[in-house]
Amino acid sequence: MDWSSVTRYRGEVTIVVGFILLLNPLVVGAFDIGDPDRYRYEASEVSFSANGTYTFSTHPVPLDSDVACFGDEPSRSCVLERAIHTNGGITYDGPTKHFINNEYSYVHIREEGFFQPVSEERPNGTVWYGLEAVSQEEALRYIAIPLESTNKGVRTAIETGSYETSDELSGAHELVQADNSYYVVYPTVVQEHRGTERSLTVVVLQWLLGITGAILILRGQHHRIK
Repeated sequence: MDWSSVTRYRGEVTIVVGFILLLNPLVVGAFDIGDPDRYRYEASEVSFSANGTYTFSTHPVPLDSDVACFGDEPSRSCVLERAIHTNGGITYDGPTKHFINNEYSYVHIREEGFFQPVSEERPNGTVWYGLEAVSQEEALRYIAIPLESTNKGVRTAIETGSYETSDELSGAHELVQADNSYYVVYPTVVQEHRGTERSLTVVVLQWLLGITGAILILRGQHHRIK
């Protein structure tokens, strides 16, 4: 090793090390070092049948997708859509622009299948609102996220069975397609420690390393000038 080169660039090396230590909070935040929160996620396979039903491989879990009436607990919009399906549609007397403004593209009616909300303006100024049946393949192709488009946590939970992290997992409860199968990733363990994102020891260590980094930067600059 050419020690003369090391000595020559000692100031630059010291500055680089100093910046690394000074910016350690970004590293700690990126890797969640010292974060006591714990989340465990697992994957449940969802099987769709030709008779308009679906089942989970473990137990029913909420499905936060682009479909009304998915999941275990019916929402207000789900109850409304079921009533519309039962009555063959409804006629609405009001503003046509905002009537079909909803947060979902499809509706699932158990034992009936998938439907798409449709509307039709009538000559008397009213709007007819109903549900139009669509194939299961079309609906699933639209709402299911391909496995390769999900984040690392979702992929790990589906491929290995579980994933643990100190932060809530983005993409949980979404319907995911892996080859010809469908899955939903959901939390099984949630341990949150409010107000104590990181232990006091980690915080103190961050400050000490930051101060050390600032000192090294000053020393490195001094060596460069000298």
